[in-house]
Amino acid sequence: METSIIVPTRNEESCIGKTLTDIFNLTLTNFEVLVVDGASTDRTTEIAKKYSVRIIKQPAHALGKGNGLRLGFRKAKGRKIVWVDADDTYPIQTIPRIIRELDRYDVVTYSRSKGKEHMPKFNRFGNWLFKVLIKTIYGFKGNDPCTGLYGTHKKFLRRMHLNSTHFAIEPEISIKAGRMKLRTLDIPIRYRPRIGQTKLNPIKVGFEDMWTIIKHIGWQPR
Repeated sequence: METSIIVPTRNEESCIGKTLTDIFNLTLTNFEVLVVDGASTDRTTEIAKKYSVRIIKQPAHALGKGNGLRLGFRKAKGRKIVWVDADDTYPIQTIPRIIRELDRYDVVTYSRSKGKEHMPKFNRFGNWLFKVLIKTIYGFKGNDPCTGLYGTHKKFLRRMHLNSTHFAIEPEISIKAGRMKLRTLDIPIRYRPRIGQTKLNPIKVGFEDMWTIIKHIGWQPR
């Protein structure tokens, strides 16, 4: 299996169908799609079952995006791992480029350089601050360490020994990619308005991201 595409979900019935349709409309070979669901109470998994995907249920004691992605990373069969938010904010049609670029790079990130008006001002400020800190302290080469469209190799994720449980999972990966000096390609995109309601509490996530930046100061790859 060359590539595993992971879609973390929680109550995304309004957009999961479009996201999966867009993925399966891509010209891809030798890939799998994993929908990692965090205890949805709506029709998310019912809709996802209509597609050729593996649905992985998060246990009740381990909910949160970070837990979901880490579970997906462990279950994934592909040597390349791509993950994307389910809410239609990121351009699915760019995934084939991620897969191709991972033949030359260790990490591929898509930075939200345009469409920032679709994010609250507080979120924009937080993303800018975390970008400056992670690039300066850890040497990360991407321009959006909090992006929800990301690609890397499973072997690197294993070496990172990830522990984030919620939305700090991408900042943690960016921090460790920087410390590991992984070859990183950053591609600017236009961020789109979200379909459905956000699950992100900006204050809570902001504190979580800042703590993640602080607590990994001494982290070094093994």
